[in-house]
Amino acid sequence: MDKKKAIQLLREFIVRLDREDFNLEAWKNSVTLILENIFGAGAPVIGKIQELSYHMSSWALRDTLGKSSWEEQIHRNAREILETAILELEIADTDEGNTKENAVFGLIREALENELKGSQYKTLKAILKENKDPSTRKDKVREFIRSLDQETLQGILVSLLSDKRMSGKL
Repeated sequence: MDKKKAIQLLREFIVRLDREDFNLEAWKNSVTLILENIFGAGAPVIGKIQELSYHMSSWALRDTLGKSSWEEQIHRNAREILETAILELEIADTDEGNTKENAVFGLIREALENELKGSQYKTLKAILKENKDPSTRKDKVREFIRSLDQETLQGILVSLLSDKRMSGKL
């Protein structure tokens, strides 16, 4: 989905907040699907949307007492979350699909950081940075991977495949 369409769609979901027949749970489900498509599964903005709830708690009553209803507060929070997502899209220097790519790269980076020793991670980063020629880079990466022990390689693969963001993606 390109940036303009994504922004237009998120603005439509902001407008839906003011409908008479508004249903928070249905709205959250729809917005979550769109945000996963834009930012990738597991993006922080999705968690913020999922946290929205009409359940009254003492803090919600205290924070909204005398200002507005707690329902209006939920709608205001939802609007702010989506406006922040739109702002992120507007200022991001990305082309179509890059937000999803960034999520994938983040997943890979986390797995490598968690499973490799610090010196190994630095070595891999140096290989990727210094070798601009694709065939040379591929050879160096292959050599690096061969230097890793079986347990480390398995750890990287297990981290990637068991991450919640991979659920149902293969």
